[in-house]
Amino acid sequence: MLAKTALVVLIATSFAANGLAQEAVAPAAKTEAPAAAPAVAAVTGQVSFKGEAPAPSPVDISSDPVCEGAHADGLARSTVLVNGRGGLMNVFVSLTGVPDKRYKAPEQPVVLDQTGCTYVPHVFGMVKKQDIEIVNSDDTLHNIHAMPKKNKEFNLAMPMKDMKVKKTFKKDEEAILIKCDVHPWMTTWCFSMEHPYFGVSDADGNVTVNTADLPDGDYGVTLWHESLGTVETTVTVAGGAGTFKATFE
Repeated sequence: MLAKTALVVLIATSFAANGLAQEAVAPAAKTEAPAAAPAVAAVTGQVSFKGEAPAPSPVDISSDPVCEGAHADGLARSTVLVNGRGGLMNVFVSLTGVPDKRYKAPEQPVVLDQTGCTYVPHVFGMVKKQDIEIVNSDDTLHNIHAMPKKNKEFNLAMPMKDMKVKKTFKKDEEAILIKCDVHPWMTTWCFSMEHPYFGVSDADGNVTVNTADLPDGDYGVTLWHESLGTVETTVTVAGGAGTFKATFE
């Protein structure tokens, strides 16, 4: 026989939001729904490639068994990564004409991982003097070699799995090449920026540029790709938001 008062078991379910594990718990009693969080001010863009992208080229990784083990089907490289709708990946996007002032570097470091004998991410940005936390997730030797023109060069070995080091660039500089001298196919590009208004296009060619504290107005947009060069356009920011489209050929 059921008791007059039913016992209700509330099950908390875990879910992932914004890359962080969070917990949702059903309320014990009816409550007012929380107010929706305000939308983050941002410029969003769509970056495309017009034409036929070159086929990826196979990479000889036989010199390192760890690298071979990470890529059972082999490894191929292409600098022009395009999805089925023409969206172009790994384009660095920055706003120009932003207020000329001193921007504080974020305390949170940018993470550059060496995993599967590749760099992740392949293109990234930082505010100058922000830390770059370099991680070796592979059980093999990597040698990380930064080759800036304005900043101080560094060249260091990372022989142990899970080893971490922190580096930074103190001056603004575009497209700093970082490579592994042990595995020559491993490259990444770093942008050391005066301001935080930048982003990198994802696998679908979408890019988001956070515009927190950026006054409304008209701004330039500069888009850089490692083998396709530079494209420029404009965006109007109103209420912290704006949209643009750009195409590489």
